[in-house]
Amino acid sequence: MVSKKVDNKQLTGVSMSLMSRALFAILMTVLFLFIQGVANADEISSGSITGQLVDSQTGEPLIGATILIETTKMGAASDINGKFTISNVPAGTYDLLIRYIGYSAVTVQKAEVKPGLAVELDMALTPDAIQGQDVIVEARAVRNNDASLLKNRQKSQSISDAISAESISRTGSGDAADAIKKITGASVVGGKYIYIRGLGDRYSNAQLNGTDLPSADPDKKAFQMDLLPSDFLENIIVSKSFTPEKPGDFSGGSVNINTKSFPETFTLKVSSSTGYNSRGNLNDEFLTYNGGGSDWVGMDDGSRAIPDDLNSGDIPHISFAFNDPELANQLDKLTKSFNSNMAPVKKAKPLNQSYSIATGNKVDFLGKELGFLASLSYSNKYSLYENGEVGKYRLSGSTNQTYSLTNDYKLTDTKGSSEVLWGGLMTASCKLNNENELGFNFIHTQSGESATRYLTGQFFDGNLPQNAIYQTRVLQYTERSLNSTQLSGKHYLGLFSGMNVKWSGTYSANEQDEPDVRYFSNHYIVTESDTFYTIRPSMYQVPQRHFRNMQEDSYNFDTKASIPYIQWSGLSGKFDFGAYFSHKDRSFRQRVFEIQNQDVNAYNGDANEYFSDSNSGIIDSTGGFYTFGNYVVENSELRANYDGDLDVIAGFAMIDMPLMVDLRFIGGLRVEKTDMEVQTWDNSYDPGILDDMDLLPSAGLVYQLSENMNLRTSYGRTLARPTFRELAPFPSYDYANGNQVIGNPNLERTLIDNVDFRWEWFDRPGEIIAASVFGKQFRNPIERTIINDNGEIQYTNVDEARVYGVEFEMRKKLDVIHTMLSNFQLGANLSLIRSEVDIPEEEMNQISTYDENADDTRPLQGQSPYLLNIDLSYNNHDTRTVAGLSFNVFGERISEVSKGGTPDVYEQPQPSLNLLFSQNLIGGLGFKFSAKNIFDSSVKKVHHFKGNDFIKEEYKYGRSFSFGLSYNIS
Repeated sequence: MVSKKVDNKQLTGVSMSLMSRALFAILMTVLFLFIQGVANADEISSGSITGQLVDSQTGEPLIGATILIETTKMGAASDINGKFTISNVPAGTYDLLIRYIGYSAVTVQKAEVKPGLAVELDMALTPDAIQGQDVIVEARAVRNNDASLLKNRQKSQSISDAISAESISRTGSGDAADAIKKITGASVVGGKYIYIRGLGDRYSNAQLNGTDLPSADPDKKAFQMDLLPSDFLENIIVSKSFTPEKPGDFSGGSVNINTKSFPETFTLKVSSSTGYNSRGNLNDEFLTYNGGGSDWVGMDDGSRAIPDDLNSGDIPHISFAFNDPELANQLDKLTKSFNSNMAPVKKAKPLNQSYSIATGNKVDFLGKELGFLASLSYSNKYSLYENGEVGKYRLSGSTNQTYSLTNDYKLTDTKGSSEVLWGGLMTASCKLNNENELGFNFIHTQSGESATRYLTGQFFDGNLPQNAIYQTRVLQYTERSLNSTQLSGKHYLGLFSGMNVKWSGTYSANEQDEPDVRYFSNHYIVTESDTFYTIRPSMYQVPQRHFRNMQEDSYNFDTKASIPYIQWSGLSGKFDFGAYFSHKDRSFRQRVFEIQNQDVNAYNGDANEYFSDSNSGIIDSTGGFYTFGNYVVENSELRANYDGDLDVIAGFAMIDMPLMVDLRFIGGLRVEKTDMEVQTWDNSYDPGILDDMDLLPSAGLVYQLSENMNLRTSYGRTLARPTFRELAPFPSYDYANGNQVIGNPNLERTLIDNVDFRWEWFDRPGEIIAASVFGKQFRNPIERTIINDNGEIQYTNVDEARVYGVEFEMRKKLDVIHTMLSNFQLGANLSLIRSEVDIPEEEMNQISTYDENADDTRPLQGQSPYLLNIDLSYNNHDTRTVAGLSFNVFGERISEVSKGGTPDVYEQPQPSLNLLFSQNLIGGLGFKFSAKNIFDSSVKKVHHFKGNDFIKEEYKYGRSFSFGLSYNIS
């Protein structure tokens, strides 16, 4: 029995206090910016000219360039980011002159300034050694974020893909997880976890504004992307090749989520939408249970917390309490301290709803330029699937001819889920001068999901009578929260021909709380005369209540210095070096209580009656002996509680060197020192330990075939570490699916050698055609494995794995077909991937007993053989109409590897089709309509055996439709 106690009610109270303070701070910032913007709105009689200047070869910002409006005395100098702003420019049309030492001058003609608006001019200056003469261009306002992102991709040091805020809005994505699906080679599992190039979530890392994001799931490495509402996002950039300034723990992709920065002028946007799901909303059969009074804000109100009396001492054993009045009354009180709600109810749920507000401005503060952005979003949605199927199969037989898959059970599955997600973002930037800038970023997200599940059907494995019907129920509430605070700085030192330094320090607190997860199973037999209900402890678990809490704090500090230089032929390059430190500490706590009854036939089919006070605790005290109905027993284990620490210290150096006008070399080395330890509270178990020093080299070439066409090649070594949970040697049981997951303290980290080739053609702004080839060699990859016929799951290393693939991407405006199609754009990307894992000899011997022709390799767990995304969009700037149709699908992938002879479990493709239409009306008023999951494809996992599919799990979530209104002031 666990001797250390976790007071969930106290933890919940602390969380609610922190959340309420965060919400108050965000609301006050929103109000302040709104009032200030409204106060200044009437004073606007002029406009501004703003933009960013970068090196045409490296894409690096140019600091200290001069921008002058000809025939006036107005002008500005570019700052640490290469950005400039000329404010209070009277309305009119102007020519600008841009100069920077060592670069050809640029004259920008016909820049039209309108009252209250900012003209955006992003320019790439070319060194004199290449250009040789001044140039004249015509001003064009930057309206296309896709074009801007593609331009950055063209000059980037690594092979990367991205999606902009514009595309996120056009495809109707509600959160970061939904948005990432549109990126080449990306898919999302369970609505939360990223798979890049078909690789599992462990082979990707996630960053928020360049800083690591911690996971809120105790069983996963990956950050849960659905925690970030799309309203927060400026863009998402996925780097697919390694360069030494990035953390080395990825292979599929490094995902950097950039939040919106402050606008140049006052803006305010308010939006609201309502949605309908064909299965979840307005359905009288919606499966749910009575939760807490604050579920609507994604936080438990304490009603699910462990009763106070259970935190104050041990629970008396029934064998001592039956004849001891004091112990009997104590056991009676503790048993009745739980609420009696253990079974689902059916109740219709309203329509889905979401709201958001965002505002920002740039102001003068104590003579300094200060920019703000604050946003707040809230959503509440309901989902349901009915008539799903869950099965369990195992290999049986003695010869190749008699081997078959035996069905241990087949259950009908129903699940209802109510999920609240809200969050706030505050960002601020203060320009001390053109050479120094400080930034602040705070993000809070909060989600609460109330899930109710009911499964019923037959067992065929002999544990239950053949005519028995099994029933099991799960009532679960999962509360997740993330608080991330980041301070950053950019400084131009002027040393070594223009050295600049960037740094950031981040503190993140992540928590997942599962208070009072309830499991209740029984079976019944129907005869001609009656129905007999039974709860059999010898056949399945008695009713249980679990309390789990995971908290993870992380600290990161990252600094990078960059020294530009001019190489032998007058071309510009740069040398980067820096250091990185990351510390994570996690605590996981679990307490388990069983509701036992000495009369296995006491349950009569009425859950409310069975768990009522009248049938719990003391039900008779005749003759000085106490007879109990239901009584509580604690069944917690020390080993189910663990603490983990992870420290990563890294340093890197890299060079970006032009070998000739059209050829760049980017290469260097990163050194990462890993110290990781996971220790359960049961000291009889050895801790899981990682102590590694890894050298991660990188080398790449970028050959510019023409002004808008590149050929890239890259090599890099990266790694993948096991998670805290995978190293922690304790079992946790999934009562709904009948699986037990066991940690493995002997896991080793995976090393991966990555090779990439890409040809990319940026034909026109906003357009790209690209083709890539890649290969990866894994040493000691980690897989989720079914280790025996009992269905126990453990994470294990296999010796080697190989992944090869090709990717194709196209984004093209359709005016190339006909001018009438000038507002249409077609985008498509396809990934074709082959993966191989050498099956261990012991596993191969088992497989060959029923399949003599079986291959001695199999796909890597989690790896899809193909991924396809297609989108057709319509964007009319004149009528302000946007419409889009998007489709995505992935190929079947191994969900779980089986070592017990039973075939592996494969997740089947889930083709998805979504439609979006939006229209701006009078002024800033607009509306949006979307239809998602139009195909209503099944989520399906199967075993393949002798040409047949045996269903392990299958369900459908239904089609979703939404309608929203928004109002925008800018």
